[in-house]
Amino acid sequence: MIHNETIQPLGTAADRKPLLDGLFLLIGLTVLRLLVQFVPVPLGMVPTVSLIISMVFVGLPIAALFRAAAFKWSIKAAALALLLGLVLQFGLAFVAPMFVSGVAAVLHGISQGGLVVWTLGLGVLLSQMVNDKNLIVPIAIFLALFDVWLVFVPEGPVGQIARGNNTALATVAYQLPRPTNVPTDGRAVPLAYVGPADFLFMAMFFAVLYRFQLRIRQTAIWLTPVLIGYLLTTLLFGSVRIGPISLGALPALLPIGAVVLAANYREFKFTAEEKLTTIVLTVVCLGLLAWRFNVQPPKPPAEPSMKARGPKRSKSMRLPQTAEQGQFR
Repeated sequence: MIHNETIQPLGTAADRKPLLDGLFLLIGLTVLRLLVQFVPVPLGMVPTVSLIISMVFVGLPIAALFRAAAFKWSIKAAALALLLGLVLQFGLAFVAPMFVSGVAAVLHGISQGGLVVWTLGLGVLLSQMVNDKNLIVPIAIFLALFDVWLVFVPEGPVGQIARGNNTALATVAYQLPRPTNVPTDGRAVPLAYVGPADFLFMAMFFAVLYRFQLRIRQTAIWLTPVLIGYLLTTLLFGSVRIGPISLGALPALLPIGAVVLAANYREFKFTAEEKLTTIVLTVVCLGLLAWRFNVQPPKPPAEPSMKARGPKRSKSMRLPQTAEQGQFR
């Protein structure tokens, strides 16, 4: 929710409580990130701890966004959160390599909290553009289907990253840390990535639901286990492909939109024209996706003959693949 507040931008102590709750959750997340990076676990427990860590590091940011979205946001406060978060994420990520490993790990942990902060600020600002609760339905449908295109079709930018090198994704994404069984110097080793768009639109939906007094609590209660299950799918079945779909990278805006609509469907009252517009939008988007999935990608150029390309390389010289880590979008 956004309102114009000029005298006391942060309101009373009661008004500030949701914001402070979100801040404490992010601080706790940073402390846990440092513990995962520095404290080894027994080898036999690494798989179990990895699953627990993945659930915690998905659930806590959702809880932080949920609580912070209840704050009575002014446009100025949301813009400040956006600016502060960008500085924290990218500024600290830039200077972290200049410090010793322990300090760098702390700066990296804070920078990851900065990602949640700026996506919250931008999400709240975007929520101001939604002036009718019925708009939530076409927005959720469009974002979900657009995210499917981004991830699954061959030219989709997220799909290209997932099938190639993760360096570009690692610079902007939220990272779930990987536990280890040996002492480390604190350098983060990601277990999986979550795209910033997921937090951004979660924050936007939370802010809109609060503003229109919809089923915000039910939405958060259902959204957390759904996204945790979604992430576990990428971790446990990341090497599985179903046609053109790889389970190693999944569009998280699809379950986010589905949960928002399912939890609040009784709140939407459409006119006949609005129903028709929503149906047409959905059919057009689904049709475009179906058409694109059925279009065969161009065949790669034929490889040169053995004589032209020189002696065959040993299999041991092949570079390892980097797309095995779970990724949301």
